[in-house]
Parts: sequence; structure tokens; C-alpha cells
Amino acid sequence: MTEKASERKRERAIDLFKGLLVLGMVYCHTLQFFSDPQVYPNGQKFIEVINLITFSGFVFSFGYVSQLSYYGKPFRLAAPRMLMAALKTLFAFYVSGAAFRLFIDGRVLSWANIKPILTLNDMPGWSEFLASFTYLMIVGLILFVPLRRLAEIKWLGFVVAGVLLLTTFIPYGSIHWMKWGPLIGTRDFASFPVLQYFPYYLLGILFARYRIVWDWRVLTGAIVASGAFVWKWLSTEGQPLPERFPPSIWWIVGPALVLYGYYLLSRLMEKYPAPFVPLEAMGRNVLWYLVMSNVLIFALKGNQQDNLLLSAWDGFLMALVLLGVVSFSVWIMTKKR
Repeated sequence: MTEKASERKRERAIDLFKGLLVLGMVYCHTLQFFSDPQVYPNGQKFIEVINLITFSGFVFSFGYVSQLSYYGKPFRLAAPRMLMAALKTLFAFYVSGAAFRLFIDGRVLSWANIKPILTLNDMPGWSEFLASFTYLMIVGLILFVPLRRLAEIKWLGFVVAGVLLLTTFIPYGSIHWMKWGPLIGTRDFASFPVLQYFPYYLLGILFARYRIVWDWRVLTGAIVASGAFVWKWLSTEGQPLPERFPPSIWWIVGPALVLYGYYLLSRLMEKYPAPFVPLEAMGRNVLWYLVMSNVLIFALKGNQQDNLLLSAWDGFLMALVLLGVVSFSVWIMTKKR
């Protein structure tokens, strides 16, 4: 197998990995808008697990894909593509954020309501993560040369990823400028700060560069990281999960074992591609699926208000229907005439 064919094969696995995350995220959003934990408590358990793993997983996959698509190329070739990716995620934030304000909050379509979103002075719910994706790509572009050099020393890359966990001790309460939230965190709104999640981006780069698949050292590290999360959770019995907004160190390390399991599973599914073609398509078009599923959920919620209440199973079926609608739109746009 040629090197080029091998890279395509590995990209298929990461598409499957992203597809698993998309499926989980749409399911989670469906439950959050159309279920009630007081009536269907099992649904809340799914929400918590999916919330724990999803954003970290996407950051890891962005790092992985960036290594394959950008960091292996000269800066002059990679920079325009990275900038375009950042602009796409920014536009996705605009669309999702505007849909939330219009359909969920019931605001009118006016410049006064749209301008704060365009200038990142308003972070509408269930859309903030898209703004963070934009920041992530910009940071990855600014640090292009340092990240390439860091990745050349494998052990140092892992050490730096661990040291970055200390950024979770930033005094979030002193950060109030809206535009800082997606970068370093704040307590003023639900933020997904790039700096604190950046260890997963760096790990994605390392996994792609060194073709890491099964490695007992990675497994051991993932067990220790997720074990620390479980210990913290159980040691505060009766309390909610470790802090997510803004993220504590426990929240950042928590999904390590599940995500490594997802990664290994995607490698296994890669060997038997036929049954997982829909999942792979979701991973190839991840931004489209996230934005369009959000718009559909917001519009339906605005129409139904509290008239639609789903169990965990019904929520899963509804998520599949939503994904089917988005898949149909992808098929229409990509089919050959």
C-alpha cells in the first residue's frame, strides 16, 4: 500500500470517529430540547456522558486532521486552507446562533439582534462550541511553526499536553470580556475555552504524526486520567459532575478512556466499511450536520414548545430522523447529475 493510500485509509477512520461524535451530539441535543429528566431520568445519563466526551473528541479529531491536511505541508500552502476552515466554522456559528435567537428566544430578525452575534458579543446557547472551533483553527494557524516543531519530539509533545492541564486553574471569575470566553474561559456564559481543551488538539497531532493506534502506554494514561475523574466524582457524593462551564481539570481529563475506546473502535470499523457508510458521511461533513441539526431542532422546538416530550429511546429515534433529513440534503448537493 502506498503512503497516499494509507493516509486516505487513516482519514476514513477519523471520519468514523467524528461520525460517532456527531451521532452522540445530535442525540444529546434532541434529549435536551425534547425530554425531561424528571420524567425520563435515563435520558439525563446519556446527556451527561455525551457532554463529557463530545467537545474533547472533536478537538482531538481537529488536531488529527490538521496534522494530515496542514502541518505536513509548507505554511504558505496550509495557511489559506486553515483560514478558510476557520471562516467556515465562524459562519456556522452565525447560522446556528441566529437560529437559536429566532426560534428559541423568539426574537425578531433585525440588525440589532444579529449584529452582536456577528461581532461575537453574543454567544447564543448550543452554538458557543462553533465559535470555539473558529478560535481553535486560528490558534492552530498562529502556532503553526511551534506545533510542527513540538510534534517532532514525541515525548515532549505528550509532556506539553499534560502541562496544559494547568490552564484549568485560570481565575475564570475575573474574565468578563465576551470575546475571551471561547479562548480562555469565563463564568459569564457557557464557554468551551480552546486553551483548556488544547491538550486534545495536541494529542490528535501526535496520534496522526506517529500513527498511534494500540499502545499500552496510551491506554494506561487514559485509565489514569478517567480514573481521576471518577475518583473526584465519587468523592463528592450527592454532588453533580465536576465543573464543565468553565472546565475543571477533572472535566478535561475525564473523557480520555472513552475517547481512546472510540478511536480504537473507529479503527475496527474501518476494516468493515460497508455497514458504516452513513456514519462515515457524517464525519466527512461534520460541520454541516452540526449546524443543520441545530437549526432543525431549534425550529421544531420553537414550533412545538413543550408539547413534545420524548423518552431516551424515542429521542434516539428522533435523532436518527433528523440525521436522515440532513443526510438527504447532503445527498442532493453531492449527487452527480
